[in-house]
Amino acid sequence: MKKLITLTAIAASMSFAAIVNAAPVEFQKIPEIMAKFEDAELFRKKTPTLGRLPAEAELGKAFPTYVSDGKGGYSLETENTMTNDVVIASMPKPIVGEIYNQWLVPQDVWVNTYGELPTSTEFKPFKRIKTIKAIKIDEDMLELMGSENGKSAIIKVSWDENGMKVYKDGYLADYEYGIAPQEMKENYELAK
Repeated sequence: MKKLITLTAIAASMSFAAIVNAAPVEFQKIPEIMAKFEDAELFRKKTPTLGRLPAEAELGKAFPTYVSDGKGGYSLETENTMTNDVVIASMPKPIVGEIYNQWLVPQDVWVNTYGELPTSTEFKPFKRIKTIKAIKIDEDMLELMGSENGKSAIIKVSWDENGMKVYKDGYLADYEYGIAPQEMKENYELAK
């Protein structure tokens, strides 16, 4: 009996490890998803994004990005290392309490998106000048991306080897990243 329990525990931990260590999905290689971008709507961020340069003391340290969990709380989306060639972007309002949705943007991408770099380590508002193409994530897309629960999937992104979690009713944007449902609703509008 002890041997059976041990073998069952090993098998269970192996399947758990396989799930945990599953590689993020490169959705750009899924033709059914990419075809949807041909007719995707254009969106513009309607709220300003706060931006600042990293402080010297932050360089080389871990920088977590949190998103709404859709239930009044938050969850960790990605974690990156702070470098001197990024801008720290932030939503103006907290997700909850003192927790903000903040993320790192390479400086060249920031300039292309917002027009100019921040000049200090203090947050200042920037209006997005660039529109995005975005497609709504449905159950079929989640299945194509290997979702285990029909509610989320992990996609491959250039800035985090662990990938980015995307959610049902959220959006895939510009062939590259995801936007959580609540963030899309509160901060984006159809471009006119």
